Amino acid sequence: MNQWYKTNLTKGILIVAEHVLAVVAAASLVWVLTYPALMGDLFSGHAAKKFEDSTAFSGQLQTATTGILEGVNTRGLFETEGRYDPERIVDIKEFYDNDNINNKNSSGLAYRLGDLRKWAESSPYSDGNIIDDSKEPIIVCKRSDGTFRYYYFAELEQLVNDGELSFVIANNSSGEEVSSDQILYELRNGGRSDVMYSTETEAEFKGLQNREGKIEFIDCWNYDGYQIEEKYAPLGAANLLEIANENPAWNGKLNDVFQMLEGSLYNIYNRTETYESWENSWKEGDTNLVYLYADTVNKKIYTNKEEYKDFSRLDESLKAMAKNGKYLIVKPKLSDFSSNIENEDAATWKDLVRFSGPAKENFVYAVGVDTSYPIQDSFYSQNKIYEKYGSRIQGIAILGLTSAILFMVGIVWLTIIAGRNNRDEELHLNWFDRWKTELAAALVIMLWIGPVLFVGSGISQYFAGQVPDYSDTYAMAVYSYNAIPGVVRSGIVAAYTCGLFLIGYMSLVRRIKTRTVWSNSIIKSLCSFIKQLFVNMHFVWKTVILFCLFGFVHWLAVLSGAIVNWFWFLVMLIVEALAFIYLVRMSIARQKIRSGIEHISSGEVNYKIPLDGLKGEQLMLAERVNSIGEGLDAALEESMKSERLKTDLITNVSHDIKTPLTSIINYIDLLKLEHLEDPKIQRYLEVLEAKAQRLKTLTEDVVEASKVSSGNITLDFMNINLVEMIQQTSGEFEEKFTQRNLNEVLNLPEEEAVIRADGRRMWRVLENIYNNAAKYAMEGTRVYADLRITDSTITFSLKNVSDQPLNFTADELTERFLRGDVSRSTEGSGLGLSIAKSLTSMQGGSFDLYLDGDLFKVTITFPRVAKAVENVENE
Repeated sequence: MNQWYKTNLTKGILIVAEHVLAVVAAASLVWVLTYPALMGDLFSGHAAKKFEDSTAFSGQLQTATTGILEGVNTRGLFETEGRYDPERIVDIKEFYDNDNINNKNSSGLAYRLGDLRKWAESSPYSDGNIIDDSKEPIIVCKRSDGTFRYYYFAELEQLVNDGELSFVIANNSSGEEVSSDQILYELRNGGRSDVMYSTETEAEFKGLQNREGKIEFIDCWNYDGYQIEEKYAPLGAANLLEIANENPAWNGKLNDVFQMLEGSLYNIYNRTETYESWENSWKEGDTNLVYLYADTVNKKIYTNKEEYKDFSRLDESLKAMAKNGKYLIVKPKLSDFSSNIENEDAATWKDLVRFSGPAKENFVYAVGVDTSYPIQDSFYSQNKIYEKYGSRIQGIAILGLTSAILFMVGIVWLTIIAGRNNRDEELHLNWFDRWKTELAAALVIMLWIGPVLFVGSGISQYFAGQVPDYSDTYAMAVYSYNAIPGVVRSGIVAAYTCGLFLIGYMSLVRRIKTRTVWSNSIIKSLCSFIKQLFVNMHFVWKTVILFCLFGFVHWLAVLSGAIVNWFWFLVMLIVEALAFIYLVRMSIARQKIRSGIEHISSGEVNYKIPLDGLKGEQLMLAERVNSIGEGLDAALEESMKSERLKTDLITNVSHDIKTPLTSIINYIDLLKLEHLEDPKIQRYLEVLEAKAQRLKTLTEDVVEASKVSSGNITLDFMNINLVEMIQQTSGEFEEKFTQRNLNEVLNLPEEEAVIRADGRRMWRVLENIYNNAAKYAMEGTRVYADLRITDSTITFSLKNVSDQPLNFTADELTERFLRGDVSRSTEGSGLGLSIAKSLTSMQGGSFDLYLDGDLFKVTITFPRVAKAVENVENE
């Protein structure tokens, strides 16, 4: 069947289509983002025919209102009777805490507005903090009553030099004196009086006393709090230290004074900028917008239209504003809200005016826009944009969204058929897919970054803060003019990005499908190398040490300035890395060869040295060692052949013995039928019968042992419940155990213990184990039979105390013809355990013997057959 969706033609069409869709989607997105005024209508699903009916118009009106109210608020702070008043008193605490200028010195810390403005304008700012590198040190002196006195260092130094104040120091026992200059030096450089001399002279600071000898201060130190340079004096004081010294409310709070002043200066700076820009933004005759804000308590009106400034004509002014093309009137009560703009939320406007304007309750705010747009302001510009592009924006957005969806469908399609073709079901990799994963990714990324950064720089600059102020008509015109080149550049970048994305993405998909992302990665190779390094560290440690010594000397030369060129610096790093990898691999190769020789010399003649990673001389040497192993294997095969011939000889002789032995046994049976009365003859017949039966058993055991050792038997596997078989075997040997006064302790689980084995051979294994216990266990003892079941194995063990000393190893007991009684006084061939072990191994189990003094234990273990498998077999 021709699977057309996997053909190369289909893939080619899909790739071309993906590029086209990517270009359309990117261009549509850029087109939409280019005109943010239209995006509100796009996402709301409301396509207005006119700009004044759009959400963009409403948003622009709210933005303008916020700026207007901020300006009105600032006018209330800075103006007296409608004019900027630099003599207004700014209480720093009131302004800092409540953002209010009440023209009163309420807290004792106040400045004139003009001074603060000049101060703020003359101070450089960085991240909102006044930078000051010329601070004069301040010394804090503490009185015994807990109050403080602040001095500029120069002032304190002058008082000490004039004798108005002097330091009180208790000298050490040697009489060494500490001068005032030493203490002043320490204070200037950040010291503290109570510790500055304790370690060097053991002198103790007692305080500062006045000219009359009275202690004025019990401690003093260098002020380490917040501080700015004072450029203007506060009202009623020479400086801030005087306020902190004289005003109890500020005593001990100099750090708060500086911080409040710094915050107030920054606020004044911003408010001044707002005040000046606001006055120029909404002048009458420069905008289509008219606003009116009335403070009904103070009977003040703020407006940009001269005829509305009379508070007594407020109602007439509001009626006049309602005649604008679009208007909006906001009052404290929602029921008084009035507007001819659709879908405006009265509560939102009320909160906007309350929290942005100076009054919280007693206000009236009205704003209107002449929708004929006679003045070319921001509303005029946005209206032109809307008229030109507004009708197309939704279609373009739908086109872009549809293209993006189809693009993703194409990606899914390409993902499914990646690595496939219509000729077979195999996965196919191309030459690029065989590159190391990281190298392929780096190549794609590098090829993408350079051109995109170059071509896309115009786009990034265009969208990085490019949206102009709506009030700037010229900026809006330039912004719209530059939109088309931005869309074109975006399409170019999208096409190029799509091409490289498909190359990298499809290669990644094929790697994932073939599971080569990790296996063909540099990191995996590096991890493998590091693992090999640590595993073989005891062989390569000398090489590593030599390389580290080389690297140390090399880098010492680099750090000493011997190499300053970055190119040669890079070459040096590459050479070092290659040398290190080569040396380690050489050491690992030598270890592989050495390990192979050790395996072969220890008898593992089939062992082959892995040849992967070996090259040159190491490869040749490994191949020679492997050929030695093959020769030894051939010799071993010849030896095994000889052993098989011996086994066959034993088997044949045993078969030859069975024929006359059978005749002997038959004739003994015939003689017994003659009813001979002579006791001697009867005794002779019994001995002959016993010895013949023993010889028969021995012959059968020898034949079976030969068959088992040569593998010349056929196994009929089936599912066997070992619990039942052990119970049956235990019953068969009950009489033998009773004859020797042996007590069997049987411990079997209640659940079935199913193994897969040959039932007849498994019975022989258990029979030999039980028979061994019946013959060689000490009379009057217990024989313990235990069967344990785990999730994956079934283990049976039989243990007893031996009647004879066990002076040999467990391995020797499984050798042929070795019996538990060295005197060989008991019956037995010495082949039982050997046969049992061989049969167990042939059936996939394990046979283990454990000897500890006279304790003898046999353990056989088989894999457990799962229930599901067992049921299937039974069916």
